Amino acid sequence: MKSDVISWRFLRRAGSVVLSRAAEVEVIGLERVPDRGPVILAVRHYHHLYDGCVLLSTINRPAHIVVGLDWLTSRVARRAMDRLCALARWPIVLRPALPNRDPRPVDLGDRRAILRRSARDVTALLREDRMVIVFPEGYPNVDPTFTLKQDEAFLPFEPGFLRCAKIAQRSGVGPIAIVPAGFAYERRDAGRWRITVRFGAPRMVRPGDDTDALGAAIESDVIQLSAAPTPG
Repeated sequence: MKSDVISWRFLRRAGSVVLSRAAEVEVIGLERVPDRGPVILAVRHYHHLYDGCVLLSTINRPAHIVVGLDWLTSRVARRAMDRLCALARWPIVLRPALPNRDPRPVDLGDRRAILRRSARDVTALLREDRMVIVFPEGYPNVDPTFTLKQDEAFLPFEPGFLRCAKIAQRSGVGPIAIVPAGFAYERRDAGRWRITVRFGAPRMVRPGDDTDALGAAIESDVIQLSAAPTPG
């Protein structure tokens, strides 16, 4: 068995344990997630940890999350996370440095080179008919280190995931399904969360598609899917 599948099974189980202590989860529309073929899951980013736990424990196929590691300030921790992500085949990205933020004490390498490597990693996964999970906003609403968001805000989607889909197509990958997914979080008693995740209808990426229009449609899908559940 491949190391990334072993990692997925371990992380899936660990995520289930974390959620059992911290949240109640409702899943809507899971049948819309293809069980085979190349898939990109474009998801709202609400909680820095629980989003990934919900997705890994809910979806019944191996999935690879694109993760940002720019929040790490320790070289030792960064090297450890690099190795763990390599085992799980989780592509790494570094978000751009932000104004009015303390300088990072660790040399995080050349961001552009890392983004190019991430694009190659995502393309390779799609060639193998894998599922890649992307948070196009980049930042969650709840994060212990830093976030650009306030309250229930959304950030504009970055188009990198669509560029990766186009690159994969040029390399011979057939139609790629992009599945939008939304999160709604609600605080409950004793500090627990009620988490609702909704999966939308896949949008297929095909040669010649208008990337801007497709990106706007997916962003709109995710926002609608993230609406708070109706009481009752």
